[in-house]
Amino acid sequence: MPQMHFSPPLSSARYGYKMKVDYGAISELFRLHDIDGLISSGAPDDEYEPEVERIVMALEHLSREEASVRAIAEIFAAVWAQMFGGSEEQMRRRRFEFDEIAEKVMRYFA
Repeated sequence: MPQMHFSPPLSSARYGYKMKVDYGAISELFRLHDIDGLISSGAPDDEYEPEVERIVMALEHLSREEASVRAIAEIFAAVWAQMFGGSEEQMRRRRFEFDEIAEKVMRYFA
């Protein structure tokens, strides 16, 4: 799988407060949502760990001021596109799940 590296947003340097996220909680959200149905099809519970690692790294670089459901969902979409690929239609179907998880992340961590 290709490696994905996130750079902190350029404007985040002027803000003092970064998002503080809990890796285990983010992992649990993706496990429970099982966006691509891999776990329900028999994949191990840690199926989405490589994606969660990249997502957590990106979220940790996001300032609280920059954090929004849309910004967080875009991070999820970028990671998923990089790791799983898929057509525009597949990404559109995933969007509801990305938005729902992003709302929970905003509620608990932003």
